[in-house]
Amino acid sequence: MASFFGVTLTDGADTRLRAGAPVVGLDALPGASGCEPGRQVRLLDARGKLVATGLADPENGVIHVLSLETVRGFDAKFFAERVARALALRRRLGLASEESSYRLVNAEGDGLPGFSVDRFGEYAVVCAPSRPLLPYARLLAQATLAMAGAPPLRGAVIKVRGKDPQDRSHKDEVVGDGPPEKYVATELGVPYEIHLRGSLNVGLFPDMREQRRGIARFVAGRRVLNTFAYTGALSLAAARAGAASVTSVDLSSGVLAWARENFHLSGFAADDPRFQFMVSDVRRFMEKEAERGSLYDTIIMDPPTVSAARASQWSMKRDYPRLIALAAKLLPPDGGILWVSANTRRGPSVLRHVEEGIRQSGRRGALLEIGGLPPDFPTPPGWPESRYLEICQVFVASE
Repeated sequence: MASFFGVTLTDGADTRLRAGAPVVGLDALPGASGCEPGRQVRLLDARGKLVATGLADPENGVIHVLSLETVRGFDAKFFAERVARALALRRRLGLASEESSYRLVNAEGDGLPGFSVDRFGEYAVVCAPSRPLLPYARLLAQATLAMAGAPPLRGAVIKVRGKDPQDRSHKDEVVGDGPPEKYVATELGVPYEIHLRGSLNVGLFPDMREQRRGIARFVAGRRVLNTFAYTGALSLAAARAGAASVTSVDLSSGVLAWARENFHLSGFAADDPRFQFMVSDVRRFMEKEAERGSLYDTIIMDPPTVSAARASQWSMKRDYPRLIALAAKLLPPDGGILWVSANTRRGPSVLRHVEEGIRQSGRRGALLEIGGLPPDFPTPPGWPESRYLEICQVFVASE
């Protein structure tokens, strides 16, 4: 790999890095114009003293800060040490021994900003922030296969999580054995079908694991509506927790067929009348349910941040409060529960959405619980941008 490229920091960027920022914007570094994508960079203060070392990522407009010390290079040894440290933390948390699906490396929280590794049974998914950083993702994948321990990993799939989420031009790379088209991974003893090749989303989000674990108190014995159900992981968690009924709604018939398969893997009969899978735009479905006078005791709302689907264009920032208001009217007059999530990287906090939505509904709400990322998603205390997931449960009733 190429030698380090030296860049002198401005006073502001120097201060941010010393305070723990895991990235520095290239637009704030006048001397970085000759720094090509993927280049190893030494970041220096005005006196020429080393402040940090990192990797240039012009596609995302940043330098990822991988170390605050002098390093010989970001080589196989460096990534092996980072993976070993990350794995040791997961073992302390009881994840590596008790669960086969978890996040092994969480970007800046594990000293590798821009990169992540998720383990699903015998396979890992490694994500790089851009194509020029793929050589480092390969080193990370190799270190993961060598270090992951028992049970051993068979292979790792390398994906690129670029700035444009719609860019599908990069084909997955595989280190070790390639996974089958469909693979069954286990989380908390529950089997899920996942698709490890192709899309960035494999069908199971590790950052929601603790929510699936704790959902029983909000759904047991209740009529549950899961909107934006995707592959039905939250629906299945509700069903397994003893929900009286679960209705899963999504615009895609394909992901709902996938959800049905997840129910089947848990032993639920395909014709069980308690479980319905409805292909529909969520807003239109809820409007029709309101016209029919249908009521649900718990409504789960876990939407994408944006969607450009022709039949249902959606923006969380623009549309979420109105949808929450509509959901509130599908709860019984004496009260029901809204389970609401939000990705705060591209919008306001979940409580802002909920507060406005309940105001629009004309009902009253009481916050029961608020949570976020699970412990295998560690983040730097001084970098709140890393803690992107917010989830709350609210009791909503008529005045």
